[in-house]
Amino acid sequence: MKPCWLALVTAAALGGGCVPSNFVVAPPATATDPSPAKAASARPAYSPPVTAGQITAANAREKAEALRAEIDTDMVAALEANGQKD
Repeated sequence: MKPCWLALVTAAALGGGCVPSNFVVAPPATATDPSPAKAASARPAYSPPVTAGQITAANAREKAEALRAEIDTDMVAALEANGQKD
């Protein structure tokens, strides 16, 4: 029984640094955080995704620009979401 408790205490002591602090305790809310309503209004209007079946020789440049805009929008959203975690 004693080795079992010793193993449990050792695992707790060594594993304490592996738990992220925001998982255990929620970060305090700050006054500078934008409300979800403001953040949603700041996003550009939804446009349907570009698919391969939509691209023809006549509209290739237009679809390439739409695809670049879609990728940029997704990248900005991903960076904002990643920044909120820190």
